[in-house]
Amino acid sequence: MLLPVGMVLAFVFMLGSNVMEGGNPMALFAIPSLVLVIGGTLAATATAFTVGEVMRMPKLAIKGFGKPAELSGTIEQMCELAEVARKDGALALESRMADVKDSFLRHGLTLLVDGADEHRIQDEMEAAMATTSDRHQRNISIWTKAAGYAPIFGLMGTTMGLINMLGHLDAPEEIGHSLAVAMTATLYGLVSSNVVFTPIGDKLTRLHEAEMLAKEMMIDGVCSILHGFSSRAMTERLEIWLQPAARVKKAA
Repeated sequence: MLLPVGMVLAFVFMLGSNVMEGGNPMALFAIPSLVLVIGGTLAATATAFTVGEVMRMPKLAIKGFGKPAELSGTIEQMCELAEVARKDGALALESRMADVKDSFLRHGLTLLVDGADEHRIQDEMEAAMATTSDRHQRNISIWTKAAGYAPIFGLMGTTMGLINMLGHLDAPEEIGHSLAVAMTATLYGLVSSNVVFTPIGDKLTRLHEAEMLAKEMMIDGVCSILHGFSSRAMTERLEIWLQPAARVKKAA
């Protein structure tokens, strides 16, 4: 949950520094600039992706608030399945399928129960992992593209504001206000890129890396079950996928 906390703190620090400098937070609010930066960024992003992909951005943002996959729980489950297969045979795993929530692991176990050899299990699971990875990378690229477009539209808004300001040089009393409004577009572009789009993209990348690591471990685990690993041997083999601190804690 650090992502939303970090975003909120970034806005708090930004507004707090503005107040400390004697500024008025309401002066940072300009609807035309907001419409241009956010609307223009989403419109430009939509040209590189499908409308459906852009419409999924709120769902992806919510997903970015989640936590990376926990490997320790998966290791425990793999050890239990290994013990079942070792004692009662691979066919006994079929009765435990309902307890396996992860569809990727369930697919690997189904191949195992069906009598697939190690090469087929690895090939099919790695193909499924590659498909998932491609989808994740495209979802992440939506946010990285938006992060690149936002500052440009902010600069566009500032340029448009300066053009309007130069058109009213006969009214000196309005120049200061017009310039301030023009600069809010650049501010919105920088803030949306560095506080919203880039952090969400980075968090989705972290979640993707954690999920790919978990899937690689599952492939290793299913193949280990095929080779008849005991629960203890499975634990020792799969613990190498954990961080050193986690391995020490688990061993304790």
